[in-house]
Amino acid sequence: MGLKIAVGGIEHETNTFCAGETPLSDFQVERGHEIIDNHWGVRTYLGGMLDAAASLNATVVPMIFAAAEPAGPMSESSYLVFVDELLASIAKSLPLDAIALYLHGAGLATKVGNMEVDICRRIRQLVGYDVKLVVTLDLHGNLNPQLSNFVDVAFCVHNHPHTDAYERGQDAINILPRLLNGSVKPKTHIEKLPLLMVTATTMSGWAADVWALCRSIEEDPDIITCTFLHGFPWADSVDTGPSVLVVANEDADKAKDAAKRVARFVWNAREEIRPKALSPEEAIKAAVKSEDWPVVLVDGADCSGAGCPADGTYLLRAMLEAKLGDTCFAVICDPAVVVQAHQAGVGTTIAVALGGKSDKLHGAPITATAYVKSLTDGRFLIQQPMGRGARVSVGKTARLQIDGIDIVVVSNRYQPLDPEIFLSHGIDVSRCRIIGLKSLNHWRAGFQGIVKHDFLADSPGLMSQDLTRFSYNFVPRPVWPFDRETIYDLAQS
Repeated sequence: MGLKIAVGGIEHETNTFCAGETPLSDFQVERGHEIIDNHWGVRTYLGGMLDAAASLNATVVPMIFAAAEPAGPMSESSYLVFVDELLASIAKSLPLDAIALYLHGAGLATKVGNMEVDICRRIRQLVGYDVKLVVTLDLHGNLNPQLSNFVDVAFCVHNHPHTDAYERGQDAINILPRLLNGSVKPKTHIEKLPLLMVTATTMSGWAADVWALCRSIEEDPDIITCTFLHGFPWADSVDTGPSVLVVANEDADKAKDAAKRVARFVWNAREEIRPKALSPEEAIKAAVKSEDWPVVLVDGADCSGAGCPADGTYLLRAMLEAKLGDTCFAVICDPAVVVQAHQAGVGTTIAVALGGKSDKLHGAPITATAYVKSLTDGRFLIQQPMGRGARVSVGKTARLQIDGIDIVVVSNRYQPLDPEIFLSHGIDVSRCRIIGLKSLNHWRAGFQGIVKHDFLADSPGLMSQDLTRFSYNFVPRPVWPFDRETIYDLAQS
């Protein structure tokens, strides 16, 4: 008889510096067969799980999957709405061989704390330890070592951008037969490091070197998985910070030794970890000196992928003041201006106060005269490896032209992952000299082969590269680089 596997998850990356809590209405919820319809053949964690389950001729029981754009913590009551439904679905589906969950690793709920630990603890209380529990995690999880008490194996994406989510979903399912027949007896070690760091791409630089070390460790047949998690520093919690996750077969000491080896490598490279960000004006000056085009100006401090409002104006204002030509920008979230543009229609000129409406932190509105070049319904498919085939809806959109810059305005927060948001408005980014993006690193896979250089522009924002802008009350101290006396005990590693 084939395996019976329940599949679902609750996914949220929590930025505690956001004002307010994340409401239930922010979550996109898929139930039952909607999970299969939306993820079958798509390069997501759940897509990988479904395809791997099919290859094993397993019976899949789709439960609930709830996910929201990063923002503030969930309230306890909202969180329990989803957890209670998940637990009810599991109870209804028993008996089960296994449960596979798509989680994040940096989810927080008020009065609950670490969501992933709480979810897995509650599941264990319901089903015991005979039912196997496997999970997938994001590279930016703030892990609590207690997680290893409740899951059999956790697989974390290795890449940033997360182009391997599909493969990690496959891993979570493919290991189940060996867990069930006892040929794999996993031992997990989670090593925490006493430092805070902003996230970095694994496509180059020091993070690529750490990635290579982890892959070399995985060549040992007894090592099931090895990942350095960058953590999510825009959260003030007792778990905030990077960690190393290693799972070994039967050998707890091997898992611990491998994790400490990676941690020691990262600790010794900590001076290289400091971000190399410029002010918007400095980034623009550097960009215009480039001899190869196009180049990207990265608006990293206002990336919706970390809970930002995506309506910040610091970089866009500086680009307009620099009077750049052959330039495009995506995205700025301003539903009021989108409505204004749709009411006026293509070919009209409108007076706008663009962006800067969510708070005072991300800059004031830009007052300008804009030409309405095109309008869309905001629906398209992701084409890049990270989530390829996934349906995206950012609400109605407008392409505005202001002083020679093409600006894509959206109704819902969105982080551009590939050129599709531009192409939907007739903009071929390969013909531009400068591309402004409200993203930090996830754009890199989708624009690979197009962009020649990139320049990170920092500014006040909920994802600023300058972590001294934030007040940490719960992060354990001392922590590097805030406390120069911070020591990671290399003698013990």
